Amino acid sequence: MWTLNNIQITVIDLKEEQTQIIAELQPLVSGTAYQYFGYINPKYPLQCLVVGMADKNSIEELAKTGVAYPLVWDTTNFGNFYVTKATFQWMTTYRQTFRPDKSAEDLVFRGSLELSKA
Repeated sequence: MWTLNNIQITVIDLKEEQTQIIAELQPLVSGTAYQYFGYINPKYPLQCLVVGMADKNSIEELAKTGVAYPLVWDTTNFGNFYVTKATFQWMTTYRQTFRPDKSAEDLVFRGSLELSKA
């Protein structure tokens, strides 16, 4: 079971992206010069399923606080992450069965989250 700040999610896909900030200057007389300013904390695009409006709204609120939250799978804590972006799409379902603690009639959302390692 996956949780983000104790909100249960069903992870479909989790990746890691690493980027850096490079300023590229092109002087008129000589070749290209590069200046390296540093790296950006790794981004973790995460695709998940969320059951119920309350859990969806709670995750959307995490993207507004500027606070890092724990991402946990079973007993493994992957560390704290900022939710820098949260996008949800309602899925057409008749009955949800993968969250027995929720009503079978609860809405199911496919979430696209962008997490940034704290």
